Amino acid sequence: NLVIKGEDTELDKTLIEEINDPLVHLVRNSVDHGIESPEERTAKGKDPKGTLILSASHEGNHVIITIEDDGKGIDSNVILKKALDKGLISESQKASLSEKEILDLIFEPGFSSAEFVTELSGRGVGMDVVKTSISRMQGSIKLQSTVNSGTLVTLRLPLTLAVVGIILV
Repeated sequence: NLVIKGEDTELDKTLIEEINDPLVHLVRNSVDHGIESPEERTAKGKDPKGTLILSASHEGNHVIITIEDDGKGIDSNVILKKALDKGLISESQKASLSEKEILDLIFEPGFSSAEFVTELSGRGVGMDVVKTSISRMQGSIKLQSTVNSGTLVTLRLPLTLAVVGIILV
């Protein structure tokens, strides 16, 4: 079930073109990795049909875009294990990482928690590319997740790149 909020939120044309690929990647990840099968959802006492909420709103000189699913969430233990296996962190670093730092490991180049690649989300583009694209637009990305409740990705983007360019000049 796709719910779209804030359809009337305006954004600079250049930013709209730049945000397209990262946004599609985030939506695909939510659908493929986040939302469980109807059978799994029913077994957990959830509605068999998952929900994905895509919303946009203005906040000062920024546009806030959120992608929220009511899926399985991100298990920080799985993230830690994959990060250790890939050599992204050492055993000694593991104990000192906060929940946010653990979730942020998803944005490291080469990181993937998928057991197998699918047509939907596994296209060779990782979350590191998404973060790089957002940063290039002078934006930020924030990840929040609760196991068995879902994941919320928040993008914070400037209203326009043109204003930033003029200020730099």
